[in-house]
Amino acid sequence: MEIIQLNVGGFDNNFTYIVIGENNECILIDPAGSKQVIDSYLNEHSLTPVLQLITHAHPDHIENISYYSEEKKIPLKVFSDFQKQSEFVVCGIKIKVIFTPGHTFDSVCFLIANNLFTGDILFVQGVGTTAYGGDEEELARTLQKMFELDQKIIVWPGHNYGGSKATLGHALANSHIKPSEAMLAQIKKKVVEYEKQFK
Repeated sequence: MEIIQLNVGGFDNNFTYIVIGENNECILIDPAGSKQVIDSYLNEHSLTPVLQLITHAHPDHIENISYYSEEKKIPLKVFSDFQKQSEFVVCGIKIKVIFTPGHTFDSVCFLIANNLFTGDILFVQGVGTTAYGGDEEELARTLQKMFELDQKIIVWPGHNYGGSKATLGHALANSHIKPSEAMLAQIKKKVVEYEKQFK
């Protein structure tokens, strides 16, 4: 298994992940931002995506799922699928879904070996805002639950906030870091501009 982290731009320093399994088959996690960056890597390395996974349904994490589902015919698993089956194997890769509400009600993390794909629930520095469909109390409970996991697990976040990856222990130690009021205002403005693209 190999993990490829692509900086795809998108809303704000978004990451898309390609997890490569057997026979050059792979999984796409949060296919967002630049389709050209994703497709270029897939084509250059002769990879065949067999599944799309999303950590939550905010627009900046799902903007390319229709393209990959409809044009590329790549199946998609979403929150309702995970509720029915939280562990599965794809192209030889064992995936465990961990339900992590807080940033949104449908936030999940994917545990693959000693790697945790956290979306916006946990970054290298800080956590995702609860201002867009989240809940602060749920977020606090989720972070507390994450202390029960192996703290040496590698966190692969949904955005490059404070770094591209870290141990879970390091990320949790920084989870108290909150964006400034100026940064929150900037995010709010970007959300408005970004959502216009989807109307």
